[in-house]
Amino acid sequence: MGFLSKIFGKKEVELKLPKVIEDVNLIKTMEGHLDRVLGVKFSADGKKLVSGSFDETVMLWDVASGQSLFTMKGHETWVECIDFSRNGKLLASGSTDSTVRIWDAETGKCLHVCKGHDTAVRMVAFSPDSKVVASCSRDTTIRRWSVETGEELSRLLGHKSYIECLAYSHNGKTIASCGEEPVIKIWDVESGKNSANYRTNDRLSHALAFSPDDRFIAFCGRDAMVKILDAASGEITRVFEGHQDAVRSVCFTPDGSRVVSAANDETVRLWDIESGKQLHLYRGHVLEVQSVDVSPDGKIIASGSDDRKIKLWAIR
Repeated sequence: MGFLSKIFGKKEVELKLPKVIEDVNLIKTMEGHLDRVLGVKFSADGKKLVSGSFDETVMLWDVASGQSLFTMKGHETWVECIDFSRNGKLLASGSTDSTVRIWDAETGKCLHVCKGHDTAVRMVAFSPDSKVVASCSRDTTIRRWSVETGEELSRLLGHKSYIECLAYSHNGKTIASCGEEPVIKIWDVESGKNSANYRTNDRLSHALAFSPDDRFIAFCGRDAMVKILDAASGEITRVFEGHQDAVRSVCFTPDGSRVVSAANDETVRLWDIESGKQLHLYRGHVLEVQSVDVSPDGKIIASGSDDRKIKLWAIR
């Protein structure tokens, strides 16, 4: 167990949780992590799921069976974020230990430990061609790492405070980032230059995601709202209200028509972009929900929570 986990971790304590009536759309619950599940991500074919946890591990799961395939260890403290490469061959994880790790998705072997950040890595994201991993940190930098060598390729500078999240556009030409500043920064990947800055009016933005056609950016944060922003103009075109606490994670469905969000209010919610209405509220977690993702076929939502569980929900 790492130093910080020794201070804050409670893995040795049995977690006693209240019972809750689970939503009828619950498919299965996956258990194996010994502490808070901070990130979940489907593989490109939807057959596997990767997760990262406060227990310092990365786990790979078989979606159909709900069983763990293997556990990856190496980080010295909790795993803040994870991603699955588009080609399905690699996993990436970022940790409070300030490192990014790149793993072989077939064997679980750690291929590279990427060192350079000065403090916690808050988000990692593979480029669409699976050749680069981008990471952001509370050290106010974004760094791009070579998947082949693990070496730092470039550094994007311009944030003045904590960066909580980043995302690649689907065409791979742009990175968007956000965090403690009330702004979403847009970066040109090729030049590394900050090409646009869009005001969010949020006290802290926790997550963002590009729509499948890259026209919009969904983002969420401490103000308990999910907002849709025009990626070209920066205009906020839609605001979803309903969560009762900070929204931690957001993603689009593959067809781009809906958005899924997860929040500290212990719920996962599905929203219709055109109407602005909430389509469904998924209950079942009994502590804060930290991360959410949608399967490539648009049929399943995965959520990871402080209750140590991963839940799979049907989108009907």
